[in-house]
Amino acid sequence: MRSSATKFHNIASDLAQLTARREALVSNAFEALEVRHPVLASEVKEYIGSRQRAAHWMCAPQRASGGKIPYDLLAEGDEDSLWDLLEGIG
Repeated sequence: MRSSATKFHNIASDLAQLTARREALVSNAFEALEVRHPVLASEVKEYIGSRQRAAHWMCAPQRASGGKIPYDLLAEGDEDSLWDLLEGIG
């Protein structure tokens, strides 16, 4: 029984580390957006409501874009579709 509890402790610890790394990546990605596309980043924050929520929204698959995340649209050079997504929220 002790071994099972230790395994779950290790799993919980690993998940906590992954969550912290994911949060750091989400924040760093939004910081890069703020540097490279400050107007767009500002509008995303305004539409979504806060920097943290905007950062997570940018990483979430959007049904209106065929399941792509907004960063995918930017990577493809399709900034117009990202603006369309934002207008769909407002």
